Amino acid sequence: MELRGKRVVVVGFGKSGQAVTRLLLVKGAEVIVSEARPREALPPSFLASMEVQGVIFETGGHNPDTFMKADLIVISPGVPQSVVAPALKKGIPLLGELELAYQLLKTEERDNLIAITGTNGKTTTTAMVSELLKLAGFRVFTGGNYGIPLSEFVLSGIKVDKLVLEISSFQLETIVEFSPKIGLLLNITPDHLDRYNSIEEYAYFKYRLFERQNNQDWSVLPLEEPFFRLFRELVRGKPLFFAEDRKEQASAYLEGEEIVLSLEEEERYSLCSFRLLGVHNRLNLACALLVGRLAGADREACEKLIGNFVGFPHRLEYVGTFGGVTFINDSKATNVDATLQALKGLPGPLILILGGRHKGSSYAPLKELIREKVRILILMGEARYIILEELGGTVETYLEENLYLALKRVFEIAIPGDIVLLSPACSSYDQFRDYHERGEVFREIVLKYAPKFLGNSIERGSYH
Repeated sequence: MELRGKRVVVVGFGKSGQAVTRLLLVKGAEVIVSEARPREALPPSFLASMEVQGVIFETGGHNPDTFMKADLIVISPGVPQSVVAPALKKGIPLLGELELAYQLLKTEERDNLIAITGTNGKTTTTAMVSELLKLAGFRVFTGGNYGIPLSEFVLSGIKVDKLVLEISSFQLETIVEFSPKIGLLLNITPDHLDRYNSIEEYAYFKYRLFERQNNQDWSVLPLEEPFFRLFRELVRGKPLFFAEDRKEQASAYLEGEEIVLSLEEEERYSLCSFRLLGVHNRLNLACALLVGRLAGADREACEKLIGNFVGFPHRLEYVGTFGGVTFINDSKATNVDATLQALKGLPGPLILILGGRHKGSSYAPLKELIREKVRILILMGEARYIILEELGGTVETYLEENLYLALKRVFEIAIPGDIVLLSPACSSYDQFRDYHERGEVFREIVLKYAPKFLGNSIERGSYH
């Protein structure tokens, strides 16, 4: 791709926008950043360093005339394409940060690229695959939607053996050439219906992960994925399937306390030392082992991963137990299915904190498990009244404006034996920058105030 002298408009100046701006400058492009936020909301030192290098910033809104004069538009994942619709009609090329960086990779880097998508579990599984390959002795770059943008890797010039990327549906909207050597689709459940017209449209973009592959690549999917028949023509690699239990067509499945892989010969891995709770995490691990073996990891590395992997902050993270009340931070549960999996993996009685910014999905799938396991429901944030319409009357319920007030209520009503679970089933954007910040604030409030209201803490554990 020749970028020198090209007028490139970067839409959105978050993490990926900042990374691709730096990359475009190195490649000699003339860069204009279009950002909806006001100038004072941007990182001042970074903004100043970019302006010194000639970057022009247009803040506080998007100017359509700027898009119409571009040679190329690079759009951030969080910005819908409708923002640049007139420019697209004119035929101005549009790429995402992921696609632009991919086109600048070397051939050997493309040939060793693994990409993972799905509604839930993709961050955990990406980390599992990355850790497995490291245990097998490979040099690994891990990034994409989780962690470091691919543009940062291109800029770094570092040499690796494998690239492992978490990919979102938003990123897959703007791919052109992007094609992983191994693509993994974990699951599709309702999410981002505030952006997509239907779950079928959302599923279509997930399946785009496979559309540029060829018959020398691997496409790994759930065996009974409901959208497979609809989008079968997009699966261009050699398909491999995984399942919860033994199925003739499954190359990875669960059987009792073991994971079974059926590749050239059957391989069995004991789950006795695996620390994460829930069938969903066992399936994530099965997928990671399958992908790792396809990518060249040995059986010894697989065994080490099972005993070593401990999970993530903000994903069923054990914060502490105070006066017999246990606090679990599941801030990363930004959709209904993620919260459903958390409820399946924990015993009761629970005090469940739900809410944030509504994403368009129904909360009704939670009702049965809430009735079974939840003692008290606390609804917070913008979505609290929407959730109340669907779940009100299921159990004792309180409405609170924000997370601080939700926890204040918890400290008043919790009793020994309760598990307090923050698993919002909503995005964090009503009150926080992202789910990381929401989880950090939850942890900080609990560690600061729970000892005062509930009593001393006990030794830390793991609920992942």
